[in-house]
Amino acid sequence: MTPARWAFMATLVLTLATLAFPLVLFGSPPDLGSAPMADGFKTPILALEFAENIDDIAFLRGEDAAELRAWLVEVQFLDWFFPLAYAGMAAVFFLGMALRGRFLALVGLGLALATIPADWQENDTINGILAEIENPVCGPDIEPPDGRDSVVLRDCLPSGYFDEASAEAELVSYAFDSFLPVRIEILRIDTWIKWGLIAAYAFWMAAMLWMDRRRILAIPAGLGGLAVLATWISGSNGHVAELMSILLIPMMLTFPAAAVMYLRDKPAKTGTPRGEETA
Repeated sequence: MTPARWAFMATLVLTLATLAFPLVLFGSPPDLGSAPMADGFKTPILALEFAENIDDIAFLRGEDAAELRAWLVEVQFLDWFFPLAYAGMAAVFFLGMALRGRFLALVGLGLALATIPADWQENDTINGILAEIENPVCGPDIEPPDGRDSVVLRDCLPSGYFDEASAEAELVSYAFDSFLPVRIEILRIDTWIKWGLIAAYAFWMAAMLWMDRRRILAIPAGLGGLAVLATWISGSNGHVAELMSILLIPMMLTFPAAAVMYLRDKPAKTGTPRGEETA
């Protein structure tokens, strides 16, 4: 069996893992606490990923949301492996195309591989948010010094914490009573790097399939990329984000469907369009 065929077979194997993970990750979340998710969101992990400000994670705060936070910690542990499945599936598919002579597929391979560390970085930021909600930097026993009415972050950190801090960190220490607002801003960046890469390789997949005259298969891949773009344009609107998560399912299934078709094809000569392959 040729290396290209091995790559397409690996696509099918990783598809099974990709389909299994969502059942484990998002299957049965516990009930929400007293605060609702941001408007339009039905999936806790999406509501967290696309949080725009501190108010958008209110549903995770408080004692009545402890069970939900514990569930999300478990989800986050499993989510370290998920990008190896879904991005790995895309990567080996693009590798198979490249080994068949479609060298533009190397761009898709690079985008898919870049998604893995981007997803891990997003996970790390989310873990920091969950850890701080569970163990706030400023506890209820902290009193504001010098007659101030409220506690700031600086009051809660050990002596010498800011000895080598940047001016931005100094400003944050006076402006907030926790790291959460800053972590959420970082999460917005991490989230959109990850989703931007997913959209990019979805569009690239659609383009490659279109050029390879598999135009029906190009449609769900293109729609998946457009759904991510629409979510970004909407300002992370919950309704749009939830619709995006649904449209990504057929986009992901495009990879195994195309892999099966390429496995059934006879290998083409390097650079030969699909329509000119020998039967």
